Amino acid sequence: MEQHPDRMKTPAFLADLGKPTLRGIKKCPKCGTFNGTRGLSCKNKSCGAVFRDGARKQQPSIDAVRIVTGSSSQVYSVRLRDRGPDYRGFVELGATESIQTVDGTIITHITGRCLVPTCFKVSSKGGTQNRCQHIKLAVECHMEATPHTLKSSVLNSLQVATETKQAIWTLATESSGPLVQRITKTIMVVKCKASPKHSLGFLHVSFHERTRTKGVIEHKFYCSCQAFKASKSGTSKEETSRLCIHFYACVCAFASDEKLGQEFSYFINFYSVGLHPNSERQLLAIYPQGYSAQAAGNANSKAKKRKKDEVTAVNQPIDESQVIMSFQDWLASVTERINQTMHYQFDGKPEPLVFHVPQAFFDALQQRISLGNKKKRLPNSTTGFVRKDALPLGTFSKYTWQITNILQIKQIFDTPEMPLEITRSFIENRNGTYVPFKCPKVQVERIAEAYSRVEKQQTIRPLELKTFLRVGNMSPDQKQPTPFIIEWIPDILPRSKIGEMRIKFEYGHHRNGHIEYREQQPSLGPSLATINIH
Repeated sequence: MEQHPDRMKTPAFLADLGKPTLRGIKKCPKCGTFNGTRGLSCKNKSCGAVFRDGARKQQPSIDAVRIVTGSSSQVYSVRLRDRGPDYRGFVELGATESIQTVDGTIITHITGRCLVPTCFKVSSKGGTQNRCQHIKLAVECHMEATPHTLKSSVLNSLQVATETKQAIWTLATESSGPLVQRITKTIMVVKCKASPKHSLGFLHVSFHERTRTKGVIEHKFYCSCQAFKASKSGTSKEETSRLCIHFYACVCAFASDEKLGQEFSYFINFYSVGLHPNSERQLLAIYPQGYSAQAAGNANSKAKKRKKDEVTAVNQPIDESQVIMSFQDWLASVTERINQTMHYQFDGKPEPLVFHVPQAFFDALQQRISLGNKKKRLPNSTTGFVRKDALPLGTFSKYTWQITNILQIKQIFDTPEMPLEITRSFIENRNGTYVPFKCPKVQVERIAEAYSRVEKQQTIRPLELKTFLRVGNMSPDQKQPTPFIIEWIPDILPRSKIGEMRIKFEYGHHRNGHIEYREQQPSLGPSLATINIH
């Protein structure tokens, strides 16, 4: 009788072990890879199947979601398939490049960089085959995050320190795009300060509700800023006091929307007493077991007292003698006005900027104009005129300085708080409008960090749209230099020693390094171009 082939291959010392079984391992229903029965996810990284509580089933999750940035930057939140549905990172995609091969075939390639810390595959160049799995997910993404509104009234009622409220408001307003947006049922993306760890200015915050043994409901949240560890329901006062501003930003967004408020009512009430008028009733109903009603009432009364103290502090009378504006504070406002005027949306020939200025402030400004000269720099021209058709009536003198050196202009108007921007960058919106673009600051990296990150790449920049001050000779064939003009008319208000200063200048436009010529647009009227500062 012929022997079975498998029995022939079995060694003699294993012949009495009996029939083999698959105890301890099970085949993945998606790719067929054998995994341990206690594994949480398939060990085949390209598979993506996730097991829950040892059961062979895939946890539904969204692989990639595009973040709403409010600019041309393309940022995606991607799922880390090898770590489960709740672990996510970021990918930034750049421009689409078309490359023509020798045989005439056109290959389309999208540049991008993966910001997942555990992904070391260089994938910005070299074709589709060299992309990491995270960039592939972003390229194939067709879903967009859901932005959520943050109401200022809700933020004001949040029972936290004033510094925390200010920090949240700064995050919401200092850059374009929503402060909080939803990626999945449990995960939010929140704006944060750009850092080496969060270079795009976004991070993930997750919120979970799980039912444990004996019907106990456990609430967890986690922020990738790692200002605190994952917290559970029933946390102590010490843990609650260490909550980060990203968590409070989410709480404010939840409380600003009725449906979200119901869905995340536990987090709103447990950590943010006072967001709703009926917060005391909700607080007593939602606090976990072991937290007494008396303790909840005490917490609520303390919150009300703290709110009352804040209101009292706001209504304190102001000592007028202590309200003082320094010369540099005033000059910073002038510099900011010049910066604002250099907007890409307009033709580059703005109306004169008009300021009412104390004589002492202009004396200090004239000292800056004369800086570098042994003697006080005299005006280029002095003109006398009689004003008959507008107030104030009378005879006045106008002194005019014409400056044709761009470095001298920057020296005059630069302040520590407000440097003069001789060039400004912009982003073009889909509707044809433009918004200023701030390039993120470049962090100096230690040598060890440079060697530990293989995929180090340059920041992807948007379309180069810039404005620039037109001062001096702007082309080789220009005969007369373009001046930056400062005019001063003293004693417009003689008793108050207030004069009138006018600033006249022009600016140009660059599109991808080439000068763009504009036709002059109709004037908006002098009232819109006039700022009075006393």
